[in-house]
Order: sequence, then C-alpha cells, then structure tokens
Amino acid sequence: MRYLPDKPSLGFLRREAKDLLAALRESSPTATLADAQRALAVEYGLREWAELRSEVERRAAGVPVPPEGLAEALADAFGLGVLVAPAAPVSFTPMGRCWSLTTDRGRWLAVTVYPWITNEQAERGARLRDAAVGAGLCAPTPVRSPSGRLIESVQDGNWRVHEWIEVGPSPVLPAPAAIARQVGSAYGTLHSLALPADSPVHWYVTTRKSDAEWQDLLSRARAARKPWADQLARTLPVLAELRTIDADLDADLILCNSNLIPEHVRIGHQDQLVITEWDFAGSLPATQEVGVALGQWALRPHLNVEAAKAFRRGYTETAGTWPDLDLSSFAVATTAYLNWTYNTICEAIDPSDADQADVSERGTLDLLDRPMTRAGLHQLLAAIDS
Repeated sequence: MRYLPDKPSLGFLRREAKDLLAALRESSPTATLADAQRALAVEYGLREWAELRSEVERRAAGVPVPPEGLAEALADAFGLGVLVAPAAPVSFTPMGRCWSLTTDRGRWLAVTVYPWITNEQAERGARLRDAAVGAGLCAPTPVRSPSGRLIESVQDGNWRVHEWIEVGPSPVLPAPAAIARQVGSAYGTLHSLALPADSPVHWYVTTRKSDAEWQDLLSRARAARKPWADQLARTLPVLAELRTIDADLDADLILCNSNLIPEHVRIGHQDQLVITEWDFAGSLPATQEVGVALGQWALRPHLNVEAAKAFRRGYTETAGTWPDLDLSSFAVATTAYLNWTYNTICEAIDPSDADQADVSERGTLDLLDRPMTRAGLHQLLAAIDS
C-alpha cells in the first residue's frame, strides 16, 4: 500500500494518475483515466478517487505538529546546526513519522526507525549503500552524529538523518516496464558487488507463524469485531499454502538490501531511481532476493508480465546472467509477506496510536483483498520464462 504524504497535493495525485494510466495501457490499451484514478485510490488504501480527494482535504485541514522539543533534540543529537524554521511533517510510514528539518547548515530528513535497527545494523546498510553509490546507484547521503553514529535515541525512539534531496514520488504500481528494467538493473548491480555477508539470515525471513497462531489472530480479530474478520478466515487457507514453500538459505550468502520495495524508491533527476532505504540490509542468497524483488515489483497489485520481463532484462544486462529460479526461490518472499501480513493485522487489532491505526487498517484490507498466492507465483515463473 502507498502512503500519502502529510501534506498531499491534489495536482500531484492527478499527475500520478496520468503516470499510472500510461503503465496500465502497457497491458490494457483501452484503460481510461477514470480507471487509473480508481486504481491509484486503491493503492492508497481507499476505494474511489472521490475518497482520495476527500482524504487530501482532510489532511490539509489537520497537518501534524512535532512533539515538543523533538526538532531541537534531533538537531542537537546529529549536530545539524540551529533550527531556522519549524519542523515540517513529511509522511507517516509503518516505522513512524518523518520530519523535514531546516537549520543554518541546510535541510535534512529525520527518519524514525524500528527499535531493532541499531547502529550496528545501520552500519551494515551503510557499507552496502557506499559500495552501491560507488557502482553508480543513487541514494541519499546519511548524516553521522558528532559521536560518529548513524542511529541516535531521541525522545525514546531510534532516529537517523539524511541530507535532504529533491525527489519525485515512488513509482506507480503496476510498475511501468521502463521502471522495472531500472530496478532489475539496480539489483544486478548490487548482486554483482557480492559483498561478503557478516551476519546470519535475519529471523524475520526464516521464521513463520504456526497454524495455531494464525487461528488465534482470527479469534482476536473477531473479538475486536473487525469487519474484515470473515475475509481473513477465507484467506487463511491461501496463506497456509504459501507456508509450504521452503528452501535452503545457508549457501552463497551475500550482503543484500533486503527491502528494495517500491515504497523505498523515488524518481530522481532525469528519471534516475533513488534508493532511499538501506537499514534493512542483511545476508541472503541472491536468488532469494530476486524472488523478493519479483514479488514486490511484478505481483503488485497483480501479475504484471511486462514488468517481470523488463526486470529480467535489466538484471541480466547488468549482472551478465539470470539466476535459475523455481518455486523455492520465493521462500524468503513468502515468509516476509506472511510475517508482514500477520504483524499488520496485529497492529490493526491493537494499534499503538491513531496514525498507526489508520495505516494498519488500510494495509490489512489491501493485504486481504489481494493476497500473494502459490498459483500466482507459478504464473510469475511461467511469465518470466516465456
């Protein structure tokens, strides 16, 4: 699901709808602007274009303000200089809200991160990011605090800061073939670096919830009187099929971005892709990360054959070869998807705050309306090889 900025522009969304129309016409030549507007609204977790317009108006009337002292504390913790303007909200993501800070030394983006993203974890991502930039990829420049750290604890949260860069939106979905080709090329570049892995494969992509835990989640949803509880019940057998996909994850590990999803990419100068997120970097076999990438870029919101083929072309042009994929290549993709679905539903049932409640409720509906399926993965494999 796409996340609206805190101060969205209707004009900006109209341009996104036109971009999406061009992408839709790659596979459906008769698609109309109304089709694109409706599809864009669904990507933002709403049902119709009119609802999206209403949401823009609502946000314009209630712009978030930072907690007292947060901006000053962030500027002090990262040595950014003296604030010369109030902090401005950028967007709320599952990790929390991002803020734009303007000081006498420049403009910065402050990003709140998950508690498990420690300085050690951020350093792992910085190692891959620096090598990637050296190989020609584009990414924001991280800021180190006066103590040399990438992550600092501020007001009971973990934060990092980037130098501000002017970028456009995340790519629309379904992804245009030209974007998918660039993404495939980026993955090919990262995998060609073949940086040695320095940690085990993260538990999040190796550990799956049991049938009993999913049934308990359903019971909790029904107890909370969630309107989508019956839909969850109907989807559980589909998710159970995904849990049968497995693979050996111990061989040929390299350092991977691990979360190069559409939400972590922006369109930069001259349509160059800017990869904004590196803190999830970790050890994976290259074939498994290709499986994750295809699930994100060629199965959302549905199977996108042209994007899948374009991704393969971009990857092969850069890496020189294309990995031999089968259903087991999606073991990490399915585990990550299952855990994301489970955790999103948990947050929707018992959210930590109003912002999280909104994001998780919409995210749950999106996940249940368009679940990943074993059959869809088979179709994806067939499309790539055709």
